[in-house]
Amino acid sequence: MNPLVFDKISKKFICEKDSGFLYVRQLIKSLPINWRFTIFVPKGVNKSFFDDLHIIECIEYDFSTSVHQNRYHFNRNILAKTFPYTRDIDVIINNQPEVTANLRVFFKIQRREKPIIINYFHWIDCKESSKFASDLSGFIFRQVEGYNEGDLNLFHNKYAYKLFTESAKDNHLYLKPKEVEFFKPQPTIFGCDEITLPEKKIILFNHRLNNTTGWKEIIKICDNIRKKRDDFVLWLTDENTDCCTDVNREWIITQNIPFKNYGYLLKKSHFSICNVSGYATWNMALLDSLYFKTPVIAPNTPLMSEMGATTTDNLEKTIEEHIETHKKNTQIVIKKDFNCTEWIKKILASKIKIRKPKKYDLVKESINNTTKRHIVNTFWSFHANSNFQKIRWNLLLDGFIDNTSLSDTTYNKPNTPFMKCDIKQQTLL
Repeated sequence: MNPLVFDKISKKFICEKDSGFLYVRQLIKSLPINWRFTIFVPKGVNKSFFDDLHIIECIEYDFSTSVHQNRYHFNRNILAKTFPYTRDIDVIINNQPEVTANLRVFFKIQRREKPIIINYFHWIDCKESSKFASDLSGFIFRQVEGYNEGDLNLFHNKYAYKLFTESAKDNHLYLKPKEVEFFKPQPTIFGCDEITLPEKKIILFNHRLNNTTGWKEIIKICDNIRKKRDDFVLWLTDENTDCCTDVNREWIITQNIPFKNYGYLLKKSHFSICNVSGYATWNMALLDSLYFKTPVIAPNTPLMSEMGATTTDNLEKTIEEHIETHKKNTQIVIKKDFNCTEWIKKILASKIKIRKPKKYDLVKESINNTTKRHIVNTFWSFHANSNFQKIRWNLLLDGFIDNTSLSDTTYNKPNTPFMKCDIKQQTLL
């Protein structure tokens, strides 16, 4: 995972407000329910954040409250403890491309395996992003390394991919020919339980108060408009303020809203503002407002136009015009996300050669509600065996079933029901 949002005081991770975690929840929900997921999460996050239909095991990982440190931190001891030889991993969904090589080496050395690695590039280390967060930049070589070691690399759009390739070129880094696709995070469907709201028009700024979101300019603009009118309030959803964050105004509300009520605030707001004018490849907060039919005012950039915002070259004028009029109607065009399920099935099938691996027939004949532990101990002298992953994938594609309700790999013959749900596809995760 790529945890981003923590409470500065309690150091508690806030997954409900973290775009990376919200996207992974969307992604898992779109994948088959008979796949098994092991998710490395920060302290305090558990399975309750994800849906109830999928088989999910959450493992606490030693993430820190530093976004920068998490991009490069890798604890192989936690992975080794979590994945003994009795368990199998076919696909890694990796939200930190900077540690792809670490993952590749761990599985190659520790387990003699080469699982499929899908990299999600949520952020690009490039000169455009370094203007707003120079302390997070300077390690593009780690992202290039991850790109070269991955089986599939996913970016938000062609603009994000262009930033990546240009950054690699500027730093004289070689990119291998790799498959590239684009992922499209969807708006989050928040709850709409009613809460008491101000009677004045609500201008919503539902972004973090950091250098990339342009929040200081919005405060300044609203300061100017308040000299002429007082029929609005500015609502900031980021409570992580400090002595350097000047938001002390009687007409500014700084309050985070619980998940079950947040949709009500989005729906009742007069309009939202997204002031990301420099580096940006996607914005889920913008989509959240549009989903609840609340217009979003944003700078005139190709990305903001593509996502459906009301773009302008004069923020102050447009904000004032929207305050003066009734709430404008808006529609959202939701783009389909990349079909990860079909790609995984296709790539695993392509890795199975026509000739069956050695000992495949012996393993096949021995299966009758049989654990991987029993199979490996029967046919091999060592727990780590480079041939077993190929045997596993052949078994799955030949119709044998891995009971994914159990943590340890357990096989049975084709068409054997294991779970309450009807298992028609074999587990690939």
